Amino acid sequence: MTDIESGAIYLIPIIFLLILQASWIFFDARKRGELYWIWGIFGLLNVPSSLLIYLIVTRYRKVVCPDCGRAFRKKEHSCPHCGGGRLTCARCDAEVQFDWTYCPYCAYQLKND
Repeated sequence: MTDIESGAIYLIPIIFLLILQASWIFFDARKRGELYWIWGIFGLLNVPSSLLIYLIVTRYRKVVCPDCGRAFRKKEHSCPHCGGGRLTCARCDAEVQFDWTYCPYCAYQLKND
């Protein structure tokens, strides 16, 4: 077996992994409303660094809509999927989570039990 043939044995699984990784990143980015073509091409660069970078970057700045449960970016003022807004405290206007009873910033009672 020549050096070229032995190199091809290792190259085929790497190409398969790159295509699989790029496809998953592409479809996941499209589902999440990211720049899916750019992320898909980025997924072709190397395994698994591109996947790790994609997961860190796209999951870092997200909040969950209290109305529909889908994720959207923190910088957006309302959910692009259902039009619902993020929950804020009525007293201090801080962002709070749906299941909290009291605001952790000003101790205002958010809902009655």
